[in-house]
Amino acid sequence: MQTRMVRRALHLLMVLAAMLAGCALATKAPPVANAGPDMTVRVGERVSYDGSQSVDLDGGEIVYYQWKVTAAPEGREEEVGRVLREGEDAAVWTTESALANEDVGEWVIELKVTDDEGQSATDEMMLTAIP
Repeated sequence: MQTRMVRRALHLLMVLAAMLAGCALATKAPPVANAGPDMTVRVGERVSYDGSQSVDLDGGEIVYYQWKVTAAPEGREEEVGRVLREGEDAAVWTTESALANEDVGEWVIELKVTDDEGQSATDEMMLTAIP
């Protein structure tokens, strides 16, 4: 009798585990944004951004990228909130113009990615512009 109860309890535990695993697999996970490493760039050089390591963990795909300034050096605060580039083809890109003397300082650049289910995630990187 005790063996039968143990078997029944084990069976119920296996069924419960399978149900929970099914729920976890059915859950749509948000993407993971990866803005790349912090970088230091000299005045006169162009900046290359790379968010291609961003992934959608539930097997979907990233369909939209947006790069935005979230912090700027003193005197350049008007740049905060400015979208640098966005679109489905904005995972990897290089600025059209080189950094200028007025760009010197620390900038925080945010990458926001959106997957094919409309879920989003963000990551930030520090860009330090030096003379």
